[in-house]
Amino acid sequence: MHEPVDAVITWVDGYDPVHRHKLESYLGGIDNTNIASTRFNQHGEIHYCVRSLLYFAPWIRTIYIVTDNQIPLIVNDLGGSPYAEKIQVIDHKTIFLHFEEALPTFNSLTIESLIWRIPNLSDHFIYLNDDCFLVSPVRKEDFIHNNKIVLRGEWKIHTERKWRNRLKNLFSQHGHSPIVNEHRHIQEKSAKLVGYNKRFFHLPHCPFFLRKKTLENFFAKYPNLLSKNVTYRLRDLEQFWTISLAMHLEIHSNNVLLDNNLQAITVNPACHSLNKIQSRLSQVTKKRNIAFVCMQSIDVGSESTQHWMLNWLSKHIPSINDLSLKHK
Repeated sequence: MHEPVDAVITWVDGYDPVHRHKLESYLGGIDNTNIASTRFNQHGEIHYCVRSLLYFAPWIRTIYIVTDNQIPLIVNDLGGSPYAEKIQVIDHKTIFLHFEEALPTFNSLTIESLIWRIPNLSDHFIYLNDDCFLVSPVRKEDFIHNNKIVLRGEWKIHTERKWRNRLKNLFSQHGHSPIVNEHRHIQEKSAKLVGYNKRFFHLPHCPFFLRKKTLENFFAKYPNLLSKNVTYRLRDLEQFWTISLAMHLEIHSNNVLLDNNLQAITVNPACHSLNKIQSRLSQVTKKRNIAFVCMQSIDVGSESTQHWMLNWLSKHIPSINDLSLKHK
């Protein structure tokens, strides 16, 4: 497969006073429980994310960092190095061309709806959040094999189709299904757009391989879906998830290969104790097939938990000096 592969990372520095002012100005002092500061706060995760891509996936052509008029420190730290030209920062204004009225936005679902519009982006690209990291070497073939996208995850029944929820609905005064969780809900909603009304393919927290043309063609056919999805400046349950949509489109076109050989581990101090986090991450050195780690909401952990998690990243993801030595 000779088509170049790029990587796209979405990132925001929630501690930036300019960003905070934009958010506070938009909210206008109105309390909004849908806003969790942990969605914007960062502890240098982008540094580890970029370094992991450079070290464990050197075949990636360009790493695009999509952000709101911000420059992550990793860009300056790599300045003058052989890797500097591989990093490109893309401002929201670039991908929101003709959708400027939707800016500023504080919504990852909205931003992800437009990442395929990055100028000069390869038709084949890997998308990941800044809290997702590679922890072992990966090949192109781990993401696309015989021109089929390697799909990780599992089929699940829609929440509303489960018998226990049907029974709840029968006795419910409101008559609609309970939402299990937001992450699942938006995947179910996205699957329905492609006609998967009984079951959906549930995606884990890991890097996703996407085809730009798949999204270009779909939104050219259904422009109103895109226009509506980008109007939400804060996350909303009415939105769909473009990544899940893309995967279900590929499934529908028989362009995927289901392969869960490479595994991902997710840890989150908001719901995992430090012991649980340590236990999960210990699997990285015990099992050779764990290639991805997602560390969510590091900022909500205790000081000791944060220190341990960041120290773990430092031990498992090579430093800039290590990158330089590898390049020689």
